[in-house]
Amino acid sequence: MKHISQIKNAIGIEAVYAEVSARRHQPKIKTDRGAQIDLLIDRNDSFINICEIKFSAGAFEISKAYSKELENKLTVFKEQTKTRKTLFLTMITTLGVKNSANYPGLVQIEVSMNSLFDV
Repeated sequence: MKHISQIKNAIGIEAVYAEVSARRHQPKIKTDRGAQIDLLIDRNDSFINICEIKFSAGAFEISKAYSKELENKLTVFKEQTKTRKTLFLTMITTLGVKNSANYPGLVQIEVSMNSLFDV
């Protein structure tokens, strides 16, 4: 939360009003799916950035199983909120995402630590 202005600047929405929060959906029944969203940027321009934040000593690598988990987060959020806004999956990582090209259309925006600390 301390770096919201730097994150907004890195994704090019510094001038857009947005409400920022985290979100967790706990399933009430066994067939329901749960999801935790690290950072949610609900923008005033009909978009929502669903931010997944990962620390890694190198470039973060998305596995096939993890890609399914990310897709689940988007699906559960859309089902629970009934939002009509467009969702952007935004990865905030230490050194970027190594293999986002393996999952086309999944990650729309990447933000690395360099964007947050003037490195």
